[in-house]
Amino acid sequence: MRFNDAVLGGALLVFSIVIGLWSQSFPAIPGQEYGAAVFPATVATGMGLCSLVLIVSGLRQKGVALAFAGWAQDWRGFVRILVVIASVVFYIAAAKPLGFIPTMTLVLLANLKQLGVGWLQSIVIAIAISLLIQWSFGDLLHVPLPWGILSAYRF
Repeated sequence: MRFNDAVLGGALLVFSIVIGLWSQSFPAIPGQEYGAAVFPATVATGMGLCSLVLIVSGLRQKGVALAFAGWAQDWRGFVRILVVIASVVFYIAAAKPLGFIPTMTLVLLANLKQLGVGWLQSIVIAIAISLLIQWSFGDLLHVPLPWGILSAYRF
């Protein structure tokens, strides 16, 4: 699917206005000239400017608002999208009881198989990446990821 830049720019403009207005409700930080709203308001302003560029670009193209790409004409493209959405839902539901490593291994395995990677290669990559993420977030960044069924085997 391909949207005209003006359509995407309009959606981005609405989103940036909502974020900008919402950020104004953030509390001020006592004793400082700026508060919690400065960063989101700055990002919203940048997104708003970029959206205006997209709108102008889309209006110059004079193309259709929506065109279906090649992947959207084949049912396998939609299956790939559903696998990604199901992976996110599965992670949300299973990460706490199963733990990060088993859950992410299954998520990566499903997505790698969907991309046509062989079984052995998918298993090795999924396990290695899950362990690497657990190590980098848990040990280096001190972001607690759930251990679940592996809590007795923490390393």
